[in-house]
Formats: sequence, C-alpha cells, structure tokens
Amino acid sequence: MNKIDLHMHTTISNDGTYSPETIIQMCHEAGLEIVALADHNSTKAFRIAKPIADAYGMKLIPAVELDCHIDRINLHVLGYGINPNHPAFDAYEEEILTQERNSSQFVVNKIRELGIHLEDEALNRVQIHGVITGEMIAEVALEDSKNDNNELLVPYREGGSRSQNPLVNFYWDYCAQGKVAYYPIQFRTIDEIIQMINDAGGFAILAHPGNNIKTNVDVFKKIIDKGVIGVEVYSSYHSPEVIEHYHALALEHDLIMTLGSDFHGKTKPSIHLGKFNIPDEKQLTERFIAQIK
Repeated sequence: MNKIDLHMHTTISNDGTYSPETIIQMCHEAGLEIVALADHNSTKAFRIAKPIADAYGMKLIPAVELDCHIDRINLHVLGYGINPNHPAFDAYEEEILTQERNSSQFVVNKIRELGIHLEDEALNRVQIHGVITGEMIAEVALEDSKNDNNELLVPYREGGSRSQNPLVNFYWDYCAQGKVAYYPIQFRTIDEIIQMINDAGGFAILAHPGNNIKTNVDVFKKIIDKGVIGVEVYSSYHSPEVIEHYHALALEHDLIMTLGSDFHGKTKPSIHLGKFNIPDEKQLTERFIAQIK
C-alpha cells in the first residue's frame, strides 16, 4: 500500500459508489495520508470531506477532474490546489449535467437497438442526478435475466475477457467517444479549462493520458503547450510500458509527476485505493506538494 492517492471519486460523480464521508473513512482504513477527491466537474466533495479528513490528521488536497477536448479528442484534466468555492466549477458542473441528462435516453435507445433488454424501472433506480450512464446501463443489463443468453454481454460476465472491470469496460466499448452509443457532449476546450483552474488558484495535470491519447507524443506536446504543468504518470490504467513512456516524457519536459488510482467503487472493482506499489512515492510527489504550498 502507498500513502498517497491523488485521484478518486465519490457519489458526487455520477459513476462513484461511496459518499465523500465514506471515502475518507476508507482512505483512513487504507493508511493513506495525502489524498484528493477529484470528482467529475465538481468540487462539492471537498467541502463535505475536509473536516473529516482533518479529524483523522489526513491531508486533503482540493481537486477536480474536468472534461475538455483538444483537436476533437476528449480529455480529463485534473485541477489541484484550487479554491473549491470558485463559482466557475458549480457552473460547469451544471452545464455538463444538463447535457448528460438530455443524452441519457439517446444512449439507452442505442443500446436497446443492439438487442440488449433494459427495463425503464431498473434504469430509474440506478440513475444519479437524472443521468443514466453506460456503467449504469451495463449494471441493469447484466442483472436482467432476459439478457442471460445475450452474446454481447458474455465478455462482461464472470470469466469473460472484459470481466475485470465489467461496468466501465462496457461503457468504453459501447458509449465512449467513437462508439455506437456515444453522444457528443459539448465540453469546453482545454484552453478554457486550464484558464478555469488557474483562475481558481490551482494548476493543471493531465489525467491518465494512456487512456485518452495512448502514447501519442505529438498530441501530448500540444497539451503541455497549452499550460498543463504535470502528468498523471502512475495510474491504475497504465501498463509498465505506458508508465515508462510518460515518466520519460515528464523528465524531458520538466513536468510534475502524480499518482492516482481513479477509484470509483463498483464500476471499477479491480481498482483499489492507494495500491500502486511505488517505492519512491514521497520523492515523486515532493514537487507536487511544493506546488500546492
């Protein structure tokens, strides 16, 4: 177990399982000392969790994970050291939630067109903030006996090729950018998002680049030219080869390196808080902590 985890989600993200209070309790039980709740486009968790973290003697970094795009590629940018009460975050959260609510029925209909049975009542039970995500659709579909013999769902069932994180894998396979049930949300540009983070007194770190841009060096250079000053080198999604790739790029471009599990709970059951096995995590994050101060 490591002592630092700078990327996790609560129920304030519509794909998180645990409340801010519960997440902090779990972090304490896991022996974490420095943590960040980086919910999607929202800083609300920090306001709830801060007094609980303080009571445990845990350092809670104000953070947020913001959706944006560059060259039509969707990205996640982490903002750290921000003022969590900056009004721009609440405004952007509502902007994205409104679009996601409007997109939910489109996504459901596209999955039904593939021949996957979905009950409206079951979908309504799992929706959060009026949003139905791909992960929620997967959960409902896999639990419905009418889908027991559906070949499309075999990879997500126990023992299947996509069963390690079945719910989020279903989302990536069917609902992510470029997939059959993708609905284009109008995210702001990376320039606007970095400006939002800077205006709130924070700094921008590129989240899990291996997920969004793979190992594309040209796109990565465009991103850091926009004002991102660090990269989440150590992520639950990164293979040793991808870690080595971004570690080298971080050194080459003098970037801050961070580590984050991207823990969500049931949507990503193979991901656990603080499990990175990075022996030099304190040295790795010294520059990050200095930037926060």
